[in-house]
Order: sequence, then C-alpha cells, then structure tokens
Amino acid sequence: MRDKRSTTWTRPSTPSIRYGLFARVSDWWCGGRDGRKGIPSVPEDARPGTPRAELSTPRMMFLGQLGVGRIEEEWITFQIEATGIEAALRDATARGDDAEIARLEEQIKVGLRVTQRRASMIEAHVRRRCAAYLTRLVRRHPDGARLNHLMRPRWPDHVDWARTSLGPELPTGVARAGVLGVRGS
Repeated sequence: MRDKRSTTWTRPSTPSIRYGLFARVSDWWCGGRDGRKGIPSVPEDARPGTPRAELSTPRMMFLGQLGVGRIEEEWITFQIEATGIEAALRDATARGDDAEIARLEEQIKVGLRVTQRRASMIEAHVRRRCAAYLTRLVRRHPDGARLNHLMRPRWPDHVDWARTSLGPELPTGVARAGVLGVRGS
C-alpha cells in the first residue's frame, strides 16, 4: 500500500509557469502604450551605468513586484512545511538518533532545493514578461534606440534565501536558523 503522507516536495514536479495569451497581449499592449506616450522620458545626459540612466516604468515595477511576491510566497510555504520537520529534528537531536537526524536534514535540504528551483522558474517567467514588454516599448518609443541601451529590468539577482548554497552538511545551530528563519538572517 502506498504511503498517503506526501508533501509538496515528494509529489511529481509541476510544469513551468504558463505565459498565457492574456498576459502576453497585456505586456505587448502596455509596452506599445507606454512607448507611444514616451514613457519613460530619456534624459539627455544619461549614459549606461550611471544613476541618470536608471529608468523604469510603472509596468516594470508591477512585473518586478509580481515576481518578488510570488517568490516570497514560495518561501513562506517552505517555512510552514519545514516547521514540522524542524520540530521532529529537535526531538531526534534530543534522543541522539543519528539516522533520524540525517533523514530529516536531508528532507530539509531537498525542500530548500525544490523551493530554490521554483524561485528560479518564477524569476525566468517574470524576466520573459519583462523582455516582451521592453521589446514593444523600445520599438514604439520615440527615443527607442537610446532607451534600448539604458533600460534594464530592476530585478534582484536572487533573493537571499534562493542564493543559499547547501554543502554536503546542513548548517547546524544558528546557521540552520538563518536558513529556515527570517529572511536575510
């Protein structure tokens, strides 16, 4: 008989995030609309890599916040699911059951890796949407050639927890609390 106690970490993988027709048309339409209106205005002295070149639009901010929100939702889900495992890990540590400790630490590692992969999928989805928007924006903007060199999506490389690299051993004590605790700790 099959074990009914499965977590989201042990279920079959989910497909990538769908970039549906409505979202695609929405990104194209917003890019065309903003481009025709001349949003954003390009300063004359703007050069790539300077503060004057940090251009953005409301749509870019929306897409960035959409991605950050979805990634944070994945992180919260992981923390909720890992809470029970952490309690079992504390009990196993108190009992000194090395096999159980190793199994639970491995389960936490797998959960973190799955969550990191999901964060990467969300980031790829948002970057794809930004690229569709920017393509249309640059083509319709009156100063599109200069804008193309200046405009880059404002997206963090990776959030703190998605950057966490787990070596052969799961960090213990305070370091483990940093992995499962408050973001950035």
